[in-house]
Amino acid sequence: MHVSLRTSLPTPRILLSSCAALLVASLTGCASLGAPDAASLAQVPVVRFGDTAPAGDFILHYPAGVNLPVEARIHGSLLTQEARETLKVQVKQDVYTYKQWASLDGKTWLRGDKVIGGQYEIRVPGEQNGHNPGSLRAEFNLK
Repeated sequence: MHVSLRTSLPTPRILLSSCAALLVASLTGCASLGAPDAASLAQVPVVRFGDTAPAGDFILHYPAGVNLPVEARIHGSLLTQEARETLKVQVKQDVYTYKQWASLDGKTWLRGDKVIGGQYEIRVPGEQNGHNPGSLRAEFNLK
């Protein structure tokens, strides 16, 4: 699933606090509302991040200590020079996602926003003192 945050300048600062629903949507996608039970999930394949996913439903496993690539990109018709960089982050403990559900052990499932929270922040260059760099930040926290 692709999640976009769009804004129009000249808004100098956008701060989204408690974006748990947005974070979960970006990690797990949208799905039905019924809580998964152990018997039904036992039939769903578990795919480790980086491995090829099968067609249909699957549980995605983000293993602790494994590099997870995140692309940062600044572009648009206003710019004459664009930038793209792939960053690498690691989770400190295993995280499993299935639709809108998340688990830290692959057995106990909660709605994702009950497991992971955080915020996104976007600031344009010069906002603080006329010459400071802009910033894009994403914060992810266990609840």
